[in-house]
Amino acid sequence: MISREVIEKIKEKCDIVDVISEYVSLQKVGANYRGLCPFHTETSPSFYVNTSRKMYHCFGCGESGDVIKFIEKLENLSYVEAVQKLASRIGMKVDFSQEDSSKALYYEFYKFLHEQYKSKLESAQNIIEYLEKRGFSKREISLYEFGFSPVNSNIPQLAANKLGIDKERLASFGFSYNDPFSGRIIIPIKDDFGKVIAFGGRLVGDGIPKYINSQETFVFKKSSVLFMFNVAKEYIKEMDYVVICEGYFDALAFHRAGIKNAVATLGTTLSKTHISKLRKYTSNIILAFDSDNAGIKAALKNIELLIPDGFNVVVAAFDQAKDADETFHKFGSQGLLNVLGSALSPEVYVVNQFSKMYDLSNPNGVNSFLKAVSYWESVFSRNVKILDNFHDKLSTLTSIERSKVSNVLQLYLQQSANNINQRSTNVQEKQIRKVDSRGPSLPSLEDYLVYIYYNYPELFKQLEFSPDLLEGNVREFFLIAKDLNDLEDQLSKDMMKIVKSSLDKIDVPIDDKVIQSIKRELEIRKIDKRIVEIDALIGKSQNEDEKRILLKARIELIKQKEKIKRSSN
Repeated sequence: MISREVIEKIKEKCDIVDVISEYVSLQKVGANYRGLCPFHTETSPSFYVNTSRKMYHCFGCGESGDVIKFIEKLENLSYVEAVQKLASRIGMKVDFSQEDSSKALYYEFYKFLHEQYKSKLESAQNIIEYLEKRGFSKREISLYEFGFSPVNSNIPQLAANKLGIDKERLASFGFSYNDPFSGRIIIPIKDDFGKVIAFGGRLVGDGIPKYINSQETFVFKKSSVLFMFNVAKEYIKEMDYVVICEGYFDALAFHRAGIKNAVATLGTTLSKTHISKLRKYTSNIILAFDSDNAGIKAALKNIELLIPDGFNVVVAAFDQAKDADETFHKFGSQGLLNVLGSALSPEVYVVNQFSKMYDLSNPNGVNSFLKAVSYWESVFSRNVKILDNFHDKLSTLTSIERSKVSNVLQLYLQQSANNINQRSTNVQEKQIRKVDSRGPSLPSLEDYLVYIYYNYPELFKQLEFSPDLLEGNVREFFLIAKDLNDLEDQLSKDMMKIVKSSLDKIDVPIDDKVIQSIKRELEIRKIDKRIVEIDALIGKSQNEDEKRILLKARIELIKQKEKIKRSSN
C-alpha cells in the first residue's frame, strides 16, 4: 500500500485550488473558492473549496473530499491512479507495493477481447469489403483497430475462462457469457491514456439498433468518456479548439480528413465531466452534430450548457449532407474543412433553427417565435457581443425596433417565470420568516451567519451568539456546527439544502461594516429574548415590588434597543 507519509506529501505539494481550477472556474469568496459543481448540473454555484482544510464540498449534490478524491472521481480513476497522476504533476516518484488488481484484470480482459475481435475481422472478408465500401483503406482498418464479432460469438466466455474470471466478476465487467456484439463490427473505445475500456458495435445490414455501446461499468462511464480523446487531446491543445461530434464514424471522418482534434460523445450530450476535461485543453468548441432533429436538439442543449460556462462556441451546419461521415464520403477533406469554416455563431444558429418553426409573416407567428426564443436571452446574457448580435438578428427578422427587442424578450421571460412561480406562491408565503420583512428574496440574519461561517471563518469568530437567538432550521444547523469539526461530512441532505439556500442568497464581500451590523442585530435579538422572559415573569409574579423591578428592567432594555437602532442610522 501507499504510505500515509507519501499521501500527505502529495496533498501538501498539490495545491487543491490550482488543481481544481484546471477543471472548474473558481471565484474567491472570503477564505474559500466557489464555482459550478463538476459532478452535477447546476446554474448557481454551490461547489466550495476550503483552502485551510484542503477540501472541496458541494452543497448541491454532497460530493466532498480532498485533491486525490477529486481527481479520482472526476477522471474516473482508481485511487492508485489518482495518486500516480498527482505525483507525476509534482515530479514525485511513487513506489507501489500493491496494484489495483480488479482494474488491472479489467484492462487485461478488454485487451484480450479486442485482440480476438481483430483476429476475427481478418478472416471475415465480407466485413472488410463492407468497410472498404465505406471508404476505409486496409491501412485505416488496421489504424483504427476495427474488429468483428461473428454471429453466435462466445468470445467473452472464452476470454473469461482463459483469465479465470467468474460469472459475477464478468457481469461487473459489462458482459455475460453471451456476446451482445454478435454480428457487429467492433469499434474500440479507449480511455484518455489509450487503454481499451469498452466497445461500440455497428450492425452490418438491416436491423435495430444500428449502434450499441458496452454496458457502463466501474471503469466505463459514458458521461466521462470522449471517443478518440486519447488521440485528439494533444491536437486540441495545439490547435486550441475541439470539434465535437455525435458518433464514432463522424469523429473518424474528421481524423481521416486530417482534422485530428475531433471527438465524439457516444450519442449523449456533453456532461459536466466532459466539459471539465475539455477546459484543460481549450475554451473553443465547434459543435458538429447531425442535421436531423436529434442533432439539432443536441446542439441547442450543448450551447445552453457551454455559453454560460465561458466557452466560445460555434455550430457546424451540414447543409449538403446529414453528418460529418456523409460529408467526407461526398466531398472529401475539403468538404469538412468548408463546413467548419462556415460554422455559425450560437445566436445565429439558435435564431435560424427557431425561425423555421414559425410563420413570421403574421403577428401571431412573430409573438410565438419571440416567446420561444426569449429563454435564450438569459443564456446569452453573460456575453455582450453574442447578446447584441442576438438582438440584431431578431430585430431584422421581426421588424421590431432594435432598442425594443430586449424589453419584449424580458417581458416574455417574466411571464414564463410568473407562470412557474404561481403554482408555489402559497407555499413560499408560508415559508417567509418575520425577519425577512425586507423581501422574501433578500438574505436574513440567519443567511448571513451561515455565509460568514463558511467563507470568513476569522470574522465569524468575532460574532458571539447562541443558536437559540436564531429562527428556523438555521438554529439546528448551528447547534450541529458547534460540535463538529468536519461539518460537511456530517450534514444530512436536508441540512445541506438549507445551507445551500443561504449561500445562494449572498454574493458580496463581507467587511467590518457588515460585521458591525450583524453584531447590532444579534444584540437586539438578545434584548428581545430578555424582554419576552421578563414579560413571562411579570405575568407570573404576585409581588408588586417584584413587578416594579421587572418593569423598570424592561424599560431599560427597550431604551438599549432604541439606542442600538439609532446607532445604525
